[in-house]
Amino acid sequence: MNMKHPLWHCSWKRSVLCLLMMTAVMPTLAQIDFRNLSLDAALKAAQAEKKLVFVDCYTSWCVPCKRMSNEEFVKPEAGNYFNPKYVCIKIDMEKGEGPAVGKKFSVEAYPTFLILNADGTLRGRCVGSATIEQFIDRVETAVSEQQGLAWYQKQFDKGARDSLFLRKYISLLEQNYMHPEVKTATLELLKGRTASEIVADKQLFSTFMRGGFDTSDELFLNVYKFRATAAARQGETAVKKLENTWQKDGLKCLVFDGKEYKGFDNGMFEAYKQKMADNGVDSRQTVEDYILYTNATYGKDYPTMFKYVQQNMLQKDSEVNDRTMQQDLKTLSENYKDKKALKSIRQFVKRRLAFLEKKDTSGERTLTVDGRQTTLTGFFIDRYKEILDSSK
Repeated sequence: MNMKHPLWHCSWKRSVLCLLMMTAVMPTLAQIDFRNLSLDAALKAAQAEKKLVFVDCYTSWCVPCKRMSNEEFVKPEAGNYFNPKYVCIKIDMEKGEGPAVGKKFSVEAYPTFLILNADGTLRGRCVGSATIEQFIDRVETAVSEQQGLAWYQKQFDKGARDSLFLRKYISLLEQNYMHPEVKTATLELLKGRTASEIVADKQLFSTFMRGGFDTSDELFLNVYKFRATAAARQGETAVKKLENTWQKDGLKCLVFDGKEYKGFDNGMFEAYKQKMADNGVDSRQTVEDYILYTNATYGKDYPTMFKYVQQNMLQKDSEVNDRTMQQDLKTLSENYKDKKALKSIRQFVKRRLAFLEKKDTSGERTLTVDGRQTTLTGFFIDRYKEILDSSK
């Protein structure tokens, strides 16, 4: 064939042009096609395209979020699965519409992935990272009509209250970090049970503890009254968890705007102290100290912070919490330049190093830190040595 024939040459050029145009307009299936759309715009697109909406709820500091985005969602099988069925978007939970979306759908862990119907109702959700194969299986289960979260929600809304159903539903809610919904379902499961019955029965008490009740809940306050029975029937650890609830709730006296610390609500703190007294909280002094110590830490009130850390420095060697202690001492050694305080910190760190370096670590699990293998004790030893260097 004469390749210089004008008709053949013209046809060849048209074929190449058509091929280039098709390549330009065909969506790539090499990775998930995350569109730059608001949630409302994504829902409208889903209605037009007869698809579901897949929302990647992430934060800039979330390592598992980055892993999914950079390692899993770029794989061909990810695009092949999601692009034909979903309008996919990403929402930063700390910016723009993120906080409102997070509140609406109870997003409390990252990454959370929402699967929405085109009308904006929740079809399913997944939490946490996984390989793309595992993740696709999770999504398939989440959107299932017979075993997915949406199906359980519909049955619950219709009045399903069988105990086996409720326990399965609560487990699904827990897996998806939907804490308000967990509490609602748990209340239904415990309906008709008195506080004394709950603390006396192992299964009922376990169910209660999974419910996420706090000091604003009447059920919690009633159960707390029977803490002596709880200690006898469930063990001292159970009572410690009840006491820790008072400690955790007390931190609501600290005022934040998002993650930014704004100050301390003294009026709320005084009211909380009175509430603890009214309910006979055994650990209320410890709770008050913890609230004030935490406030000092966020408020960068280093003299007050040191006062509380110094109390912990007087603990027995076997009772020191190295996880928090080394963090606190690092903060103080870098920011609090009081010579007497720094001398005290150095004395404690030397004592702590002497204790840890004698510790038998043969049974400890190893972890990778800065490219090398070490034990948790070894990690703390390295951190304490850094504190000695910074406090000179």
